[in-house]
Amino acid sequence: MIKRLLSIRELGIALVLLVEIAVFAWLLRQPGQRNVFLGSEAFLKVVRDTAVLGVAAIGTTIVIISGGIDLSVGSVIALATVTAAAVLKAGWAPVAAVPVAVLVGLACGQVTAAVINLAKLPPFIVTLGMMSIARGGAFLLTRGSTITLIDSPYARAVNADLRLGPLLVPAPVVVLVAVALGCALLMSRTTFGRAVFALGGNEEAARLSGLRVARLKRLVYGLAGACAGLAGCLFVGQYSTGQSTAAAGWELDAIAAAVLGGASLSGGRGSIVGTCLGALIFRVLLRGLTMLNASDYSQVITGVVVIVVVVLDQVATARARRAAAAAREETVR
Repeated sequence: MIKRLLSIRELGIALVLLVEIAVFAWLLRQPGQRNVFLGSEAFLKVVRDTAVLGVAAIGTTIVIISGGIDLSVGSVIALATVTAAAVLKAGWAPVAAVPVAVLVGLACGQVTAAVINLAKLPPFIVTLGMMSIARGGAFLLTRGSTITLIDSPYARAVNADLRLGPLLVPAPVVVLVAVALGCALLMSRTTFGRAVFALGGNEEAARLSGLRVARLKRLVYGLAGACAGLAGCLFVGQYSTGQSTAAAGWELDAIAAAVLGGASLSGGRGSIVGTCLGALIFRVLLRGLTMLNASDYSQVITGVVVIVVVVLDQVATARARRAAAAAREETVR
């Protein structure tokens, strides 16, 4: 049953996660005392952080599958965060913060897609510009200060644990699971999902086959922006603050989670479940290094992992192409 739900690669990623947890548990062991890394406090911290990054990384994964890239994720999260915090600070109902932040992220995605479609610029350049625009917008909204939410009902709701049968599950994890299931079904069971995979596999072939490429890109980047906006909602609730420096560097973390989860930077391949597992691996890594007082190494390790995984992916892709070419030649003979 498990093999039907997870691919071989995803099972491998899950195994890597278990090994990682075991290694940190061993490094942080204290004779005669309960292992702090396996304690409930450390576990809750990791899963809450994973939920925020995971929601954003799911949107990034869909962009990568389409053959694009999004370097603006962290900045869009920051803009959504300060917007949601400002709305809550102004006395709006807590429920209003969510659609406002999601709409901010959606708008950023639509602007990105419009520039890509109209100016025919590479997504790398456009999202790099959006990264600066969104971060600058967050700074202008706050004037560099931090919006603090004291005793906020919204923060209490985000940090609450929901009872699902016999289990108490953090609210952000419920949101992550809902988004992951929805996007996994969207990508695997709908015409839109198949079109996105086709677009990432070969954009010109997708265009010649009748796919509306410009419309697809608007939907893809809009969805990614909405995911970043929703991640911003979770971020402001978890930390009870809105600041322009929020989620700095998360664009690399989101891309790393997607790539480790099976997404190819060449497009046409990716896994929502794999991305969630990848996000969990990196958050467990950060938590473990923090408890070892070695958190300064986390970004270095993340960068190394991304390079190694991409190199392995390119080698595997090249081998597959050579094998396909050889098969075609054999057929011709």
